[in-house]
Amino acid sequence: MASPEFAFVCACAGPLAPPDTDGDLDGATLAAIAHRHQVVPLVVEALKRHGRPISPALAARHDPLAPLRAAREAIRLRTLLLADGIEPIFLKGSALAMLAYGALARRQFSDIDLLVRPADARRAAALLENAGYRARSDTGGNPADTNLAGATLANRVARLSPLAKDMEVRHVDNGQIVELHWRMTDALHERPAQDREAVQWVELAPGAAVPTLATDALFAYICNHGAAHMWARLRWLADVAALLAREPDGGDRLWHAAVARRQGRAAASAILLARRYFGTPVPPAFAAPVSLRLRLLVALSRRVIEAGGGTTELARTHWRGWAEMTGKLLVVSSPGDLGGWCVRLLFSASDAEAERSRFWFVLHPLQRIPKLLKRRRLRQDLRRTRERA
Repeated sequence: MASPEFAFVCACAGPLAPPDTDGDLDGATLAAIAHRHQVVPLVVEALKRHGRPISPALAARHDPLAPLRAAREAIRLRTLLLADGIEPIFLKGSALAMLAYGALARRQFSDIDLLVRPADARRAAALLENAGYRARSDTGGNPADTNLAGATLANRVARLSPLAKDMEVRHVDNGQIVELHWRMTDALHERPAQDREAVQWVELAPGAAVPTLATDALFAYICNHGAAHMWARLRWLADVAALLAREPDGGDRLWHAAVARRQGRAAASAILLARRYFGTPVPPAFAAPVSLRLRLLVALSRRVIEAGGGTTELARTHWRGWAEMTGKLLVVSSPGDLGGWCVRLLFSASDAEAERSRFWFVLHPLQRIPKLLKRRRLRQDLRRTRERA
């Protein structure tokens, strides 16, 4: 049974049902759940609206200026890239905040997702580097990616692009995180979004707008992204619920658009989970596919969402990266998607940055899976040792 704090967070994150403000809530638990699911602004907003106190733990996790800083940087980066002939598309982040919630500060986010054409990725990486961005390993962010420490971002993209769809970088001064995408999914041969999807412009400040995907394409992308991560954060489901609530037809257009893009299973999982946690009405024309993979996706996602009463990060569960790989497999909808999944299983981003021997593409996968299983067994042994202690 869900705790009162978890139920309150769900009510705050949903666009329709007002939260029940009569019961007592533990401030620390409420803050932990809101922070873990990245819906702190919505919880703070609901507490203020009903005149309830905001605990110190929740206040410490609330940074209302973070979305504004990210939006300002998004505008700057678009100007920078456009000056070199690169027109990026902004995924999620500030553009989604305005489309789904009508205000930057209502959606918790701090990173910027930039999508460029694959042919422009190296050039975009060089521009980001000149603007003060470095790879996470060069700023102490990810010690696993130290094989090419000090390499230029353009060279990193060249190494990563055959095996990965994006690269994360951080600004050396202000800590701003940017994910540079050259593909939207793990599919091996993906047609650039700029050639197949319509875009829309979203105003982030007076006279300053950025391009993002048209709402139907953005909805399908969010569903794919969330399902591939087992809906580990309620924030992604809240985005789905908010977009559905803004549709005059109850969401039918978005549902049909997701099915047309072969994201029906991912979208169905989003709709079913949003109904469960937020009470979001399903689109009138929605019919859940009869699919074992959909049932597994929903059931496993519920376990991930509710882990530790909603306070436990996926990275701290024994599922860890296996949950994401399982989620990606459950939403595979084409041979290209399956090929991309196999590549992700056999190679990781850190593998791509490693020095490669002549027979690397043959020998490395044979070593990788046994190493993964060995690390998993060691983590289980360590956990049992701690439990006995």
